[in-house]
Amino acid sequence: MAVQAWKFYNKGKKYISGTINLGSATFDLHLYQSASNFATNTLSTATGLTSQVASAGNYTLAGKPLTSVTWSDGTSAGQKKFTSAALTFTATGAAIANVKGAVIIARTGASAKDPANKLLCYASLSSGQFTISQNNTMTLTMNASGIFTLV
Repeated sequence: MAVQAWKFYNKGKKYISGTINLGSATFDLHLYQSASNFATNTLSTATGLTSQVASAGNYTLAGKPLTSVTWSDGTSAGQKKFTSAALTFTATGAAIANVKGAVIIARTGASAKDPANKLLCYASLSSGQFTISQNNTMTLTMNASGIFTLV
């Protein structure tokens, strides 16, 4: 099962040119089921997303905040790279079921669950949905080249 590259939502690039400050905003990663519309690149806010993975096994509808977020120079002149530390989801007390994709959402609203939060990018984690069994973990390690690079 190969994780696809992160893809921008259509308005994602627009948001980072004024609405979202990549250097200071808080970003959360949310998990979605195969029945979700998370890969519909015309979505713009969290309110449009469907079929988030249910709260269970230490996963909540607030998602998980990205840590060690950096916005730095890329490998060539004029490039900027956005990245974060790896995220680990541990299924504590119950399984985390029906995982298919991940969405990075910028907290532009009052909380991590605010429907007005802006969608930045998404990735399919597998070709089909899967379950993180109780007491097991899933670690999402961001590419060394960054979640995305802008030129």
